[in-house]
Amino acid sequence: MRISRLYVDTSLQPGLALDLPEQASHYLANVLRLGSGDTVHLFNNQDGEYSAAVDQLSRKRVTVLLKEQIKTPLPVKLSVHLAVGLSRGDRMDYLIQKATELGVMKISPLYTEFGEVKFKQEKRLDNKLRHWRQVAISACEQSGRLSVPLICEPRSFSDWLEGVDEAPKIILQPGGNKRLAELAVNDALCVLSGPEGGFSEQELALAEQAGFLRTGMGPRVLRTETAPIAALAILQACFGDI
Repeated sequence: MRISRLYVDTSLQPGLALDLPEQASHYLANVLRLGSGDTVHLFNNQDGEYSAAVDQLSRKRVTVLLKEQIKTPLPVKLSVHLAVGLSRGDRMDYLIQKATELGVMKISPLYTEFGEVKFKQEKRLDNKLRHWRQVAISACEQSGRLSVPLICEPRSFSDWLEGVDEAPKIILQPGGNKRLAELAVNDALCVLSGPEGGFSEQELALAEQAGFLRTGMGPRVLRTETAPIAALAILQACFGDI
């Protein structure tokens, strides 16, 4: 039977008895129907991954005992900051899920001129941020990843440009005369990708003034949720861990 992996927001060490959060407890006890002595794997953002045995369980609470460390954190070979114009429907969920699987370290959602998604109510934004983080956590649990990417609060395009400090900086744009494989990349870069309607000419000009290089993705025009995922796969193959 496949052993379940769960993210926990707490420190991990051998011999620790840990009460799992209610959602994780429900999943193990009522969905998977694990019993005392069954094994799960736990990970967080800094301590690696540990094997743990179910010790006590009820319908709402599961306690596990941590055993040995089975994965240690590894240095990040390529740190990618992905900034994307906000998309409608499930497109952002899909993008966050796949970007997490492909090792992105930071995701910045952006309000853009042609983007139609706006969060005017703070409660709605908070709920959306929690949802996106859970999408990323689930992708980590499924993919074997040990760290959850940082998902930032949405910002306006112009405000966000002022704080970008990664290099190189590229903007995915049809007709860009630079290819991803031709970039000079060490261990970090920023990738900027547009919403369904693309970037306006003013936004393109602002990005170029901020040092972003127009980079093409071949002769085809890719969808807003496809372009950054394709770019991440290429970058990881050329400069990362694929």
